[in-house]
Order: sequence, then C-alpha cells, then structure tokens
Amino acid sequence: MSHRIEVRPVPVPEWVLHWPQCSCGWRGDIVRTRPLADDQVNEHLAENTTTHDVAQPTLFDS
Repeated sequence: MSHRIEVRPVPVPEWVLHWPQCSCGWRGDIVRTRPLADDQVNEHLAENTTTHDVAQPTLFDS
C-alpha cells in the first residue's frame, strides 16, 4: 500500500493550523506548526513502511 500524505491547512482567526492526512485513512493531530505536522508524517511513514512496500529489482533476469 502506498501512502500519499497531504498536510491540509486549517484556518482559524489570525492563525493557520496544520492537519496531516494520509490516503490510507490515517489522520494526524491538528497542530500549530508545519514542522510538528511533518514530524507526525515521518512517524506515520516509519511505522507503516515495510520491506514488502518497496519494489526490489531482480539481480538476474531469467
């Protein structure tokens, strides 16, 4: 399963919050800064990336 991440802006009066969301259905916490949202994204991807998610090239063609 691939993970497409989008950090959506959540406008509030005189401020913009950030809400990370993934195509797999994961929703992060709404936070005050983009770096905090990016930290959540990195944690989500680290927890959900396994070796079978990455295509491995073959060493020898048959």
